Amino acid sequence: MEIREATIADWDKLLKFYKMVYRKNHPLLNKDFWLWQYGDKKFGRSFICIDNNEIIGHLGGGFGGGLAWTLNLYINTKYRGRGISEKLHEKLRAYYPLAATSASDKGLKMYKRMGWIRYYNLIRYVKINPLFQNATYDVLCQPIVVSLDNLKISYNHFSRQPTLKCIKLKGKSIAVSQEEVGGLRVTDIKDINALEKHAWELGYKWVDYITSWNDIKIECIVNSGWILDYESGVPWLLNPVAKGCFANVSFLSEKPIDSNLVVHRSYSDHGRIGSI
Repeated sequence: MEIREATIADWDKLLKFYKMVYRKNHPLLNKDFWLWQYGDKKFGRSFICIDNNEIIGHLGGGFGGGLAWTLNLYINTKYRGRGISEKLHEKLRAYYPLAATSASDKGLKMYKRMGWIRYYNLIRYVKINPLFQNATYDVLCQPIVVSLDNLKISYNHFSRQPTLKCIKLKGKSIAVSQEEVGGLRVTDIKDINALEKHAWELGYKWVDYITSWNDIKIECIVNSGWILDYESGVPWLLNPVAKGCFANVSFLSEKPIDSNLVVHRSYSDHGRIGSI
């Protein structure tokens, strides 16, 4: 067996592996997305284990906040228990200390076995357009038509993610347009009043924002009437829309990290769950 970094020259093998592991239309089935996620050492790397000229194990890492956020770990069932996961993590650890976000019990059990540190879950807040205050989730998540002329941006790595429509609103807040499900997913809040006013003017039915518990912006968010996602009726998973499914994303690290770190939506892959 061979364990090494993957390159775009491995694409045919990677695609075959991803098709066995992930759902139809998963972003990793898109070559351009792979290049965005793992094609530049400044932003991420992909590691593979090969046996008999086929990929049997994979681990990715997205780089942000001085950490390597583990992504897309999967080991072929026939090869588990041979230390492949540990060797893949060792390759990634050579870049940055390891961290992760996880939304599944299976993932949390794995990190617990590995002795990782679990922090507070990430928090998702939602604000409903006053015109739709009493609407049910199926109305809130219906597609809308929004004019994004002169609002689209591609000024950093996250905003250049294939299929994402990143926009800058009045007041300089940044968000991802999700008009196919009626909403706007905010990544950076600058002026919350200007953000809300502009979002409603454009016709969005809801906006959301996910962050870690120590984000000082939470106070102004709550004061502006944003509520926890399970109180809003707008599901977390939106591709397809999953009624009653709300954010339950844990934040973990292999070693202790700076307690002041705020987990940005661009870290790991929690920022795109249900969105592409």
